Amino acid sequence: MGKQEFEVKIHVVKLSSLVHNSKNPRYIKSKKHKELVKSLQEFPEMKDIREIVVDENLLILAGDKRTYALEELQYEDVRVKQVFGLTEAKKREFIIKDNAHSGDWDSDILANEWDMDELDEWGADFKFSTGGDDDKADKGDYKAHEVTCPNCGHHFELSESPTE
Repeated sequence: MGKQEFEVKIHVVKLSSLVHNSKNPRYIKSKKHKELVKSLQEFPEMKDIREIVVDENLLILAGDKRTYALEELQYEDVRVKQVFGLTEAKKREFIIKDNAHSGDWDSDILANEWDMDELDEWGADFKFSTGGDDDKADKGDYKAHEVTCPNCGHHFELSESPTE
């Protein structure tokens, strides 16, 4: 079976021309969104170092949450990596694989080679395994769901009381 032919171009486009993907399976909580905005304010070079990945129709495949943050910061343009020729199936696969975080942090290297206060200041969220179920303890007594307005990009949390 032959490889699919595709083309990649890196260039600058108007931020307003990008299309948010309504089927993006990732969301960001308000606190993390604010941290992302702060991160881009403090290190604006990230805007050009890390491109937003889009398809031939400027549909965002990677970088959707960064795009919301850049919009909030009122940037007018953004560097994109535009991919031409991917099938819809390959686009969907890319979206998931790009967001599937594989690997773990090496706590020894982080502790010995990196300044933890600096990492925390940069917004790094390290959860080292303690053998317990940290996820369950993090959920609380309510069910929260982050919502992003598809029109303006505002992020807010909806909470539900648990049903008995």
